[in-house]
Amino acid sequence: MELNPFLSTDIQDLIQKLGDRNTKARLDAANALARKGNEALDEVTKLLNHDDYTFRRIAAYVLGKIGNPDSVEILVEALGDDNSDVRKSAAQALNRIGKPAIPLLIRALGNISKDVRASAVWSLSKMGSMVVDPLIEALASEVKDVRASAVWALSKVGTPSIAPLVQLIDNDEKNVRESAIWGLAKIGTPAIEKLAEHWNVRIGEDAREGESETDSVDISDLIAGGENAIKQWIKFMIDNRHKPEGLESTPESEVPKEE
Repeated sequence: MELNPFLSTDIQDLIQKLGDRNTKARLDAANALARKGNEALDEVTKLLNHDDYTFRRIAAYVLGKIGNPDSVEILVEALGDDNSDVRKSAAQALNRIGKPAIPLLIRALGNISKDVRASAVWSLSKMGSMVVDPLIEALASEVKDVRASAVWALSKVGTPSIAPLVQLIDNDEKNVRESAIWGLAKIGTPAIEKLAEHWNVRIGEDAREGESETDSVDISDLIAGGENAIKQWIKFMIDNRHKPEGLESTPESEVPKEE
């Protein structure tokens, strides 16, 4: 491995130590490089092209610790690395960088590689409420993989995604409606409770004997039936409790499938 001869001796030494056989020595060197910050940025970035995946994995880790937004693009590229440990390290680094990484991670949801999409979803889902609005916007994409990946990420974000998804179940665009329904179904119990509140539906013991199916819901039954049962309940409620003009159910076969 050739190093820049103009590098400070300590950075050269630390980069060499990234290949140490001792795990603690490698970690200590990585953290020391991260403390160097932008001074070490260029040389650490070059390591993402190293033949040894261990260097690539550690390089992604260090870039995440440094946290420079300029690293986002190459870290997103690293989401497609052949090695799963490198992909995971890159996803964690992007998660650590946070908000500046969101636009390129959203774009990565439509990548041809399933590994890239999965890594982008993982990274986005760990950012919490800050990614909800961009992911909601992604549900309007014409690309099926983008919509499916956005649903997956929103479901992993969980509770902060529920209210925005509920607002989309009446959307004029069929793909957006179906994606919202799918996302709510994946979230499960908290989403059903929010929908019951939205439709003023009684739950469990609050339900009255003999009430119609649009007036009460047994959450335990829906959860036991899985995502499909929840989706069908939401569609049933849309069709039979309130019927926005132009809203129609979509066959189950047209709902995007999670990979």
